[in-house]
Amino acid sequence: MTIGAIIGYTVLALFLGFIAFLIIRTISARKPKPPESNYVPNDIDDTVVDNLVEAIKHKTITMPNNDQDGSVFLEYQAFLEKAYPLIMKNSTKYVINKYSVIYAFKGTESDSLLPIAILAHQDVVPAPAKDWGFDPFGGEISEGYIYGRGTQDMKGQMISALDGLEFLLREGKKPARSIYFCFGHDEERAGIYGAYEIVKFLQQRDVRFEFVLDEGGAIIDGKIIGINNKVALVGTCEKGYADVTLEVEKLGGHASTPTRRTAVGLMSQAVYKLEKRKMKPFFSEPVKEMFETLAPYMNPLFKFFIVNRRVFGWLLKRVLTIASPFTNCIVRTTIAPTQMFGATTPNTLPPVAKANVNCRINTGETIDDLTNHIKKVVGKNIKVTVRDGASNPSLVSSPDSPAFKMIGKTVYEVFDGFIMAPYPFIATSDSKYYHVLSDNVYRFTPFEKEESDANRIHGVNERLSVNMLKTATQFFIRLYENTCFDDFSVPKRKSLVSNHLY
Repeated sequence: MTIGAIIGYTVLALFLGFIAFLIIRTISARKPKPPESNYVPNDIDDTVVDNLVEAIKHKTITMPNNDQDGSVFLEYQAFLEKAYPLIMKNSTKYVINKYSVIYAFKGTESDSLLPIAILAHQDVVPAPAKDWGFDPFGGEISEGYIYGRGTQDMKGQMISALDGLEFLLREGKKPARSIYFCFGHDEERAGIYGAYEIVKFLQQRDVRFEFVLDEGGAIIDGKIIGINNKVALVGTCEKGYADVTLEVEKLGGHASTPTRRTAVGLMSQAVYKLEKRKMKPFFSEPVKEMFETLAPYMNPLFKFFIVNRRVFGWLLKRVLTIASPFTNCIVRTTIAPTQMFGATTPNTLPPVAKANVNCRINTGETIDDLTNHIKKVVGKNIKVTVRDGASNPSLVSSPDSPAFKMIGKTVYEVFDGFIMAPYPFIATSDSKYYHVLSDNVYRFTPFEKEESDANRIHGVNERLSVNMLKTATQFFIRLYENTCFDDFSVPKRKSLVSNHLY
C-alpha cells in the first residue's frame, strides 16, 4: 500500500470517526423525565370574561407625559378593586407617580418567604375605529372571541392573573407567599413614569422578589423547528431598544432645479445600506440555552445540527437569518427603518432630511456597538443620534432556578404537555427594570394564539378567544399553587421584615 493510500484511508477513518462522534452526541441528547403531577383542571366560569369585557371599556390610552389628565386610570383601578374584593381585602395599595399602582397581597408566611411579583401594564396603544370590525373599546364578543384594544396587550393577562388568585381565595385557600401585583401605566412609552418609579419605590424599601413574571414569550407551533408539539417560550431576558435618528443637510431649493445629490437621495441611500449591511448574527447565551432545551424534542435531522451547532454554526446562522423574521431576530441585532422626513411640500428640496431606525439590540451587544455599526455603514455625511429612551439588553435570568422550573411545570400541566424553553424576548417590557429586585425575572404570555392574531397586537381587530382567556386563568391558578403554597421547592428562607412593604 502506498503512502498516499495510507494517508487517504487515515483521513477517511478520522472523518468517519468524527461523524460517528457527532451522531453519538446527538443520540445522547435525551428528553428529560416529565414532571410528576396530580393536577386537575379547574372549571372557570364566565366571570373572567365579564371582567375583561369591562376592562376593555376603560380607554386607558398611554399618555404622552405624566402631566395630562389620567383620571381614566383611576377609574380603571376602581373597577379592579370592585371586581376583586377578596384580593383587595388582604392587600395594601400603593399609588406610584399618580397612576401606577401596587396591590401587595399578604401571604400567611410573609415573614419567612420572599414574595413574587406579577406585572402587567394598564395602558394600551391608541385604536382609531377606522378599519375595525368592532368598537375597539366596546369589549364585544363574537364567535368565541373578545374584541377590543388590550385583549392581548395586556389586559387579558392582567385580568386572568387577578381572577386566578380571586378563584383560590373564593375556595378558602390562602397562599403562604405574598403576591405583589405591579401595574404600570406607560409601558407603551418605555415605562419611565410607571414601572421605573415602581421599582425605585420598592428598591428604597429593600423589597426583594423570589421571581417576577411579566408579559413576553409566546406559545409557538414546534413544527417550524422540527418538534411535534407546541413550545412555550419564556423570556429569561429581553433585547435592548434604541430609536436612532439619521440626519443629513444639503442645499435646498426648488425641485425644478435639483442638485446632483439631494438630502432625500443621500438619506435614502443610507437607509438602503443599513438594510443591506446588517449586524452579524451570533448565538447569545439565551439562544444557546434555548437550543439545549429544545434539541432532545427535535426530529433527527434538526436535532443533529442543533446538538452539533459548534460544528455547523455557520450554516445554522445563515438558515435562521433567512428562514423567517422571527428566527432572524433571535440571532442578531435588528435595524428597521420606520420613519422618513423631508420637505413639507411636494415641489421643494428640503435642506434637511431625517429618518428613524428602530433597533432591537441582541444580548451580548450594546448601544455603542449599534451606533458604531450604523456610523460605519452610512458614512461620515450622515449625523447619527440615539434618541432618549434607549436601553441596553437586560440581564439574563437563569433557566435552572427552581422558579423557572415551576413555571415550566405549570405550562406542562395546564397546556397538556407543552414544552417550555428559555429564550431572549425580542421586544421590550416593564420587566427590564426589575432585575435589581430579583435574580429571577421571566417573561411569558400564557395565550396559545392563532398565527393571524400576532398582527392584531397594536393593529386592528385585536382579540382574544374566550377559551384562551379561561386557560390563562387556569395557568395563573396553578402557578400560584405551585409557587406560593407550602409545596414550592425553594427552601424557606428567613427574610428581613424590610423584604416586604407590610
